[in-house]
Amino acid sequence: MARHIVIVSGYGCHLTPELKEYLDRVIRFCNEHQPDCLIFCGGFTNRKTAPDISEAKLMKEYVVPSLKYKLEFVFNEDDSYTTFYNIKNATRIMRADRLLQETTKLTTFCETTRGLKLDVLARRFFGRRATIETVSWETASPSKQVASIFYNWVATIFSPLAYFPSTIRSMLSNIR
Repeated sequence: MARHIVIVSGYGCHLTPELKEYLDRVIRFCNEHQPDCLIFCGGFTNRKTAPDISEAKLMKEYVVPSLKYKLEFVFNEDDSYTTFYNIKNATRIMRADRLLQETTKLTTFCETTRGLKLDVLARRFFGRRATIETVSWETASPSKQVASIFYNWVATIFSPLAYFPSTIRSMLSNIR
């Protein structure tokens, strides 16, 4: 059983300045709160330029050596490509390893525009709310962000939409 689980959503397989800032925040949080379990979520999203690196692996290799304490559990969940699957697959890991208990504190990290979606997903998959830590670096136009937030909210209620993110995302990219 874990007392405090932190789930970290990935954002690419290259250590950009924005991703580094995000992961530095994860490190500061972990060193301050000392969760006993980290689950890094994110698949192989850049196969052309980073063929053997998943988002989860990149984050783990950056974060874990910078921690000032020893973690009890660390997981790479590298089968997910969307926030929906990050949380769904992290839940599967927590349940399979019997880490998720009624008293377990849950914290999730994500980019700011995904915070609402993560809140709804946490309640759906964990059966309760989680503390959500966000970092803002979204570069999309405000209208695309609003459209994306709306889609994500609808997809969490009507889950079949979550299975077609690339099709929906390409339609949203045409919004100006």
